[in-house]
Amino acid sequence: MALASQPVGDIKRDFTPQALPHFDFGAELTVDIPAGINISVLGRYEVAGRPVTSSKTMEFITALAAAGGSMSRDGLHHRIYERDVSASTLPTLAYRARRLGIDVRYEPLGRRYVLGKPVTVDALKVLGLLKAGRPTDALVLYHGPCLPECDSPFALSLRQTLEDQLVRAVLDSGDQELVKAASRMIDHWELAEPTAAGDDPFSAVLSDSYLRSMGMSSGGR
Repeated sequence: MALASQPVGDIKRDFTPQALPHFDFGAELTVDIPAGINISVLGRYEVAGRPVTSSKTMEFITALAAAGGSMSRDGLHHRIYERDVSASTLPTLAYRARRLGIDVRYEPLGRRYVLGKPVTVDALKVLGLLKAGRPTDALVLYHGPCLPECDSPFALSLRQTLEDQLVRAVLDSGDQELVKAASRMIDHWELAEPTAAGDDPFSAVLSDSYLRSMGMSSGGR
């Protein structure tokens, strides 16, 4: 389907993300993320460079880190599950985190899970770099969608927040090369919009892979 065959207004409406549960990540993150064991949740799951297969364990760790290292049992349940789960579910995730070398403790008095030592989560570091006005460094650290294959309210909100803020910072930079690089890494409607509207100098930012994903690749003309 040719791109020009659909009005620009319709394209924007179709691409606009649906509203998701909101978590104020900016308010929860400290300005300076403390150094600690490296956690990767952008495009893949790794702890200190070692691949991890349990996405839910990594989501559990990320949720704790995003909350400043401590969150109530009920808060964690609300964020990473939308249904009733076994009483052993969160303790099992905490146990798996400890097996990965992450110091996670449960405090019965406050019914809270706590990170005993700081961790550095790449997704949260990207948000910190964006807050510091460093979009290029943030894009370099971006290796793919946040918490891939996770669809909890927390994962969806963090993924959308990160991508929206990263895309907006890149576009606001006015750096055409940075915009092109972002368009190759992130399928986001705001990167498509300038091309759909025919506005230069960003006419080249709509990648062919994005067009294919929308069923609008010009190669099929």
